[in-house]
Amino acid sequence: MILPLNQSVKLVNSNSHGLIALNKGTGILSHPNKNDKKKCALLDAEYDNKSQCYFWRDSSGRENKIWLLNRLDSPTTGLVILAKNKLLHEIVRNAFKRCLVKKYYYAIVKGVPKKKFGIWDQNLKCDPYDRRSKVSRSAKTYFKFCKTSKIVSTITSLKLEPITGRTHQLRMHCSQNGLPILGDKTYGDFKFNREFKKHSGIDRLFLHAESVIINYEWKNKSCVFSAKAELPDIFNQFL
Repeated sequence: MILPLNQSVKLVNSNSHGLIALNKGTGILSHPNKNDKKKCALLDAEYDNKSQCYFWRDSSGRENKIWLLNRLDSPTTGLVILAKNKLLHEIVRNAFKRCLVKKYYYAIVKGVPKKKFGIWDQNLKCDPYDRRSKVSRSAKTYFKFCKTSKIVSTITSLKLEPITGRTHQLRMHCSQNGLPILGDKTYGDFKFNREFKKHSGIDRLFLHAESVIINYEWKNKSCVFSAKAELPDIFNQFL
């Protein structure tokens, strides 16, 4: 299967069962929201939201399908996982629900954490897009301090592991704990972001899905799939 990848998306890893790991750039949608945004999605293909599946016809006219297993916000870079068949999609989705999937992110934030590592355990809104909603659910994130920027002493990097999977969880947790992610236009420090953009000329969210480890069952055998997307160069420049 030849994937019609967006030019800002790269293949990182795949296995014989049909799991595929892609590394997406900033501004790329995990799946198209509207027909006119198809070109900005992972694949240059149609997408069925109900079945969470991309589909397209190859040069021979044969229809191809591939199922989406996780999503990243458009400004977040890094790993998105897909499955080449529906059964594998269902099995790995179940692994996500059973917390058999480990995901690790890197973020550059404004501020210095009071502790070198720990767990943020705070309720987050179920629907962050609904400002009127007061419904919330428990969310947990493991955080670990990595290093302080050599350029700006108030900028540090964190390694983050979402224990639960809520919408915008990492961005909201960082913000609630006084460590807004650099370039976050929804939960960040807007004044600081403007100054940073003015002096650096860089306008992006500094959040990257760096690695994933998936434990799953396939034909009665325990399997592990892993992938790693190296940090964008721009992260290293500021650290």
